[in-house]
Order: sequence, then structure tokens, then C-alpha cells
Amino acid sequence: MLLTLLGILLLGGCDVRSVDIGQTPGEGGEASAAPPGISQMGGEWVVITAGTGKSGEKVASSWYLLRFREDGTVKLLWVTPGHYARERVSYSQEDDVVTLHGAVDAPQVNGVPFRLGDDGTLRASIPGTGGGGQLSFTHRGIAWPYVHWVLIFAGLAAAFMMWRQWKWFTPIVCGLGIVVMSFYWINESGVTSVFRWVKLYTLVVSIWFFWFVRYTPLHKYKWMRFLVAAILAVNILEAVEVDFTSGYLPNLLNGAAGILNILAITRWNAIGPNRTAVRDLVWPGQAVLWIIAYDIWNVTFSYLNFNEYTSNSMALNLVPTLIALWIPGVWVAARGTTLGFFYLYLFTFSVFVMEKGFVPIPINETSALVVASASFAINLVLCMLVWNWKLFQRGPAWLNFGQYRHAEHIGGELDSIHVGLDTIPAMADYPPVKHEADKAKAQVSSAS
Repeated sequence: MLLTLLGILLLGGCDVRSVDIGQTPGEGGEASAAPPGISQMGGEWVVITAGTGKSGEKVASSWYLLRFREDGTVKLLWVTPGHYARERVSYSQEDDVVTLHGAVDAPQVNGVPFRLGDDGTLRASIPGTGGGGQLSFTHRGIAWPYVHWVLIFAGLAAAFMMWRQWKWFTPIVCGLGIVVMSFYWINESGVTSVFRWVKLYTLVVSIWFFWFVRYTPLHKYKWMRFLVAAILAVNILEAVEVDFTSGYLPNLLNGAAGILNILAITRWNAIGPNRTAVRDLVWPGQAVLWIIAYDIWNVTFSYLNFNEYTSNSMALNLVPTLIALWIPGVWVAARGTTLGFFYLYLFTFSVFVMEKGFVPIPINETSALVVASASFAINLVLCMLVWNWKLFQRGPAWLNFGQYRHAEHIGGELDSIHVGLDTIPAMADYPPVKHEADKAKAQVSSAS
């Protein structure tokens, strides 16, 4: 539901009428007889800066978007944690200097000289929260971000299928490729967020770990199966820390949702490669509701803290979820690998992916609180259902809780990682009742 809502918001950014929403120029203002030169360039100007939490600590991001019009007005978007502006204000241009006037929700830009360089750059020093000295605005087309989103979606799906089918994809891309590209990233990537650097190498390690689980005897060890779930939990905790450090009410709600999502992780003892030719890494007992709740929490995290990343986050969550509905049980592998491959893409083409490629998602204080509340509510319901099932072995069948068959059958085949399901439970916290019943029936049939 929340992904659908955000999708509507995303498409809402395509509506040309959106430029007229917000603060209008002051009464009596007249447009220049000759359209300002910057408006003739078309497109829009974007810059991504460091954002701060409630305490002033730099834990998130901020961004500005300007779209200059021939009538002497500019569409202004400014997003940073806890502060959101979306208004239409006046501007004037003298030679290569552009000046904005009348901004109410983002008053820090009023009177600031935006200098248009010969190289096609737009530079300005914006004071206050989310600003900085000599910010360089990137010029981009209006339609390209939406095309780029579709390409990301298709590219991530293709990357996972290559990882799934080709054994040597990981050693080449995440082995040799990482060693070579690390030197480039350090000097040229432009990524300054510590969170994203930690995330990058955490994901690389995760991809390698998944590879070893698929192609070595590691899957025979219970600690390995637990470690797969633990890696997922640690990745959630990294984001929860950012939410709590940000400190705003919507962030606190979503941080709590992340904790609830971790508490609802269950049935990890069935994780491992199945018996198919490609040796898919499967988590066959994972509930679909958990995946949906995770998707909602994760998109909300981006929406609140790294808003320019929200459209990418939607693609990154939709791809593994749809793949898991097509190939049951592979969500954790699809999620970990596609996220890792996206980060390789992001660090290699940082400006192209972010400044030129992100889709602006509308946000304000109300939408932030609504989205965060929905994230908290769905994860609270999920956690309550999981623990009701854990403690009392009761849960609705349509949520896949307590359904042992989901750990035993994938695509109609008996391809659980365990051969002796009667001696090794396929799940860490649910007895194989169904299997025992089937075994008893088989013994009766053979005896007769």
C-alpha cells in the first residue's frame, strides 16, 4: 500500500501542473519582456548536499532543485530532514548572475547570487541547514530521471539473473572489479556519506558470503544459516541508527519500525542452496508479509533521510520482491546482490546516478509523519503475529506463518537443503509437524 502511495507521488512529479503548486510570486510583479537567459536552457538544476539531524549532526542528506521559467518565476524544491520547501518564487538575471526573491519556506536562498559559468555550471554559496560554500548545481533534463529509473529496474533484475546463473560472476565483478575500482572510488566517486561507504563494503562482503554458501559446504553449519539472517539484521540496524540520530518524530517512528522488523526475522534455519541446477540460495520459510513490511520500512528510511534516494530505493525493493514471487525463497539473495550491484554502479557514476538520475518525490511534514506511521504500524502488526505464532503456534495461513510446507517445497519440488527432514528441522523455531504426519502415513501405507 505504501509503495503504491509513493509511486503515485513519484508520478505526480511528472505533472506539469506541479510547477504551479506552492507559493506564488508577489502581487504586482511583472515578468521581464525578454525571457531570462537561464530559462532558455530548459531542464532543471540540482545539487545534493549534507543534511543534519535534529541535534545538528550530519547523518543524512539535503537537496535543492531549481526549474527556471520564462515568466520570471522558478520552481524551488528544498528537502532536508525536518525541513521541506516546495514553492514558486521570482528570480532576476543580470549577465551571468541569477538572484531569487520571495522564498518563504526556504528564505536562505533569497538574495544569494547564483553564477552561471561558461562551462554550463551554476554555482552558489547557500547559508544555513543543508547549504554550503560554492555548491555546484548539475543541469539535467526533466524526463531523463524517469527513463533512468526504468533502466535501473531492468538492469538490477538482469544483474541478479547473471549472478544466479553464472558461478564466476561474483569472483570477477566483486573480486577483481572491487580491487581495481576502489582506487577510483576513493579519488573520484564524490560520495561523502560515511553511511554509504560502510554500506558499500558491507554489501560486497555479503555478496561473497552468499556465494560461498551456495558453492561450498558452509550451508551445512547452523552458524552459517544464522549468519545470513544476522547480516540482514545488521544492515537494518545501520539504518535504524541513522533514523534515531536524526531525531525527528517520523525518523523515531521508522527507527522503531526497523527494530520491530528485526524482531520478526524468523525461520532462518532453512537457509541454504536448494537442489536445482543453479543452486539458488533460498530462505524458504520466510513470510511474504515480512518482505512487504521490510520494503515499506526501507523505502520510508530513504524517504525521510536520503530523500533523493527514494526513487532508487523503490526500484531496489521492487526488484527482489517481484523476483521472489517468481522464484520462491530467493528474496534474501536477490535483495543482497541487487543492492550491492547498485552501490557499485552508484560509486562508479555518482553524479550520473544521483544528481542527474533521481526522481524528486514530494514530501512535507504531514506526508513524512503519515508514511512513518504506516511503516511503524505494519511492522508492529507483523511482529505481533510472528510472536503469537512463536509462543502459541497460531497464525493465519495466508501470511505463511506456521506453514511447514513452505520450507519443504519450492516450485512443487522437494528441494529443501536438508535431506533428512525427520532428523534436522528445516526451521529453527517450528517443529516439522506436517512432515511427521506425512511420514506416519507413508509407514502405514508400506505396512499394508
